[in-house]
Amino acid sequence: MDALEGLAKLARRAREESTPVFGVSEAVRLRILSERPQATTLIPLGLFGGLSALAASITMALAVQFWNYMTSPVMELVAPLPEIRLW
Repeated sequence: MDALEGLAKLARRAREESTPVFGVSEAVRLRILSERPQATTLIPLGLFGGLSALAASITMALAVQFWNYMTSPVMELVAPLPEIRLW
């Protein structure tokens, strides 16, 4: 129980102490105002966007060309038998 009594005594002493009052708002405000904002450039973002658009246009052009060469799967079933009448 000695440890608990010691902790209770420290807690009572801490409650009796007065808390120092000081403000840091002025120091924080001055520090925020003194820092210069870093310059941001949009060149990497524009470069990435341009390369993405180029890749998308190449992919779209290839897809349209391959779409023209693609045949219907149903026509592949009927193509070997052109002489047989279905009806």
